[in-house]
Parts: sequence; structure tokens; C-alpha cells
Amino acid sequence: MFRSVLLIQYAFLLAIAFVSGVICFQAFSLDKSMNLIKLIDPRVLQLSDVTIWQTIIPVVAWSLFVLFFTTHPYLHFFAKLVVAVKATFFGFGSVFLLTQQESILVYSVWWFPFQLIYCILLLAMCSVFGSRKVGNNRKYLFNKNLFITLFIAFTIMCIGEVLVISYISK
Repeated sequence: MFRSVLLIQYAFLLAIAFVSGVICFQAFSLDKSMNLIKLIDPRVLQLSDVTIWQTIIPVVAWSLFVLFFTTHPYLHFFAKLVVAVKATFFGFGSVFLLTQQESILVYSVWWFPFQLIYCILLLAMCSVFGSRKVGNNRKYLFNKNLFITLFIAFTIMCIGEVLVISYISK
């Protein structure tokens, strides 16, 4: 029962953050939108000159932010906020790509599936570190199996994203 409630909460978090990104894009001018996209993920603007590091560094950075906040006993609730910011940019970048006439293939093959899966994996990373009440004390547990599984999933996703980007840009 608790896991299904958690899944529903995560789904609402992703949906609301995505829609918030769409609304934010409508509120910004195109120049400001492009400046923000250039700051967060410049691959959205120009996919032709993407290096492997430009794909790996954003994934690692978002993962480290979420992992830092998840493993901190007093700041763990900020991990979901970081994922919400990522999902907001997912919606923001989605609208930008959809408003560009030539970007439908880029959006449908690269941006949407990979960013959605990254957001889901980041939400799963929020569950890596948890606490349980044992007697009068709290016991903090780090789920190593989940962490290793997520590390492998992020690695597979990065390799897949590099392959898709190289296919699209040719």
C-alpha cells in the first residue's frame, strides 16, 4: 500500500513539474528561454556538435545533487525538489523543441524518452537512503543494491543517449 501511494506521489510530482515547465516557457521571451537552455543543457539548442562529456556531465551533476540531498539526514526532502526542478526543465525544453519546426524527430526520439527516464531514475534515487525507527532511535539505511542498479541504469541510459544523439546528428 505504501509503495503504491509513493508511486502516485512521484507521478504527480513529475506531471506537475512538467506542466510548470510548459507554463514557465510561455512566460519567458524566446531570448530568455534560449539563455536559460544554454545555461542548463545546451544540447537542446544545437545537437550537431555534442560531445560525450556534454551528455555525461549533466547526468552526473543531477545525480550527485539528488544523492547528496538524499543521503543527508536533515535535508532529504530537497532531493525531490531537485528532481522537480529537473522535470520542470524537461517540460521547458520540451516546449522549446516542439516549437521548433525541424525538432519533432529530436523530441520524439531523443529528448522525451531519455529525459523522462532520467527523471524516473532520479526519483528512484530518492529512495536509496532511508530511515527506520528501531526502539527509541532512528536507524539510517543505505540500500546498496538499489544504488548499484541505478548506477547501471544511468550508465546504460548514457550510452543509449550518446548512440541516439550520434544517429540523429548524422
